[in-house]
Amino acid sequence: MDAFQWYSVTSSAYFALQAVPLLLSPKLMISLLAEPRRLMQGEAYIYRSFALLLLAFAALNLLLTGIIPLDGRSDGTSQKNPYAFPTLTITTAYHMCTAFYIYTQLSSGWSFAFGTGLICSGLLFCFGIWNIVFGSQEKSLSKMGADKRTSGFPFSNSESAKEIKKEAKEKEKEKERSKRRSVPRTTSSRA
Repeated sequence: MDAFQWYSVTSSAYFALQAVPLLLSPKLMISLLAEPRRLMQGEAYIYRSFALLLLAFAALNLLLTGIIPLDGRSDGTSQKNPYAFPTLTITTAYHMCTAFYIYTQLSSGWSFAFGTGLICSGLLFCFGIWNIVFGSQEKSLSKMGADKRTSGFPFSNSESAKEIKKEAKEKEKEKERSKRRSVPRTTSSRA
């Protein structure tokens, strides 16, 4: 798995983790957020709908990024998915908004749930930004061509040194040619 796939799987797992408590026990959420009271039907509906929305978001994330193949081919030769980058951008924006919202809620006081949510959303946001910036590049780690000649310790520019050396050789050749022209030729006297 590459970094992009790790991000997609981790992000989907985080969505599912957020959805499970809302789906299974919305009354628990009410009791954690306010004084104990009876859960109204509208609140239960909203909590469970939000949980199903998060689960659908997690499934769409896995489908649109290509983790779960849509065409049934799983021979390892996956082609570039056209929906992968937009999905990455949307999920990264979601994590950014969530982290910002939780950060504003923490200004009124520290809570373990908000702190954990801030850390998870913040890390997923940073990982998503890293994938947006560096994840779409081709993996090129070997030095090729001019890269081999231009890098060295301590940051010497051997490419320009190569040019200087080339010019020096050309001057040397010119001197040799001019010496040959200026030296008088002697004829051998054979008897």
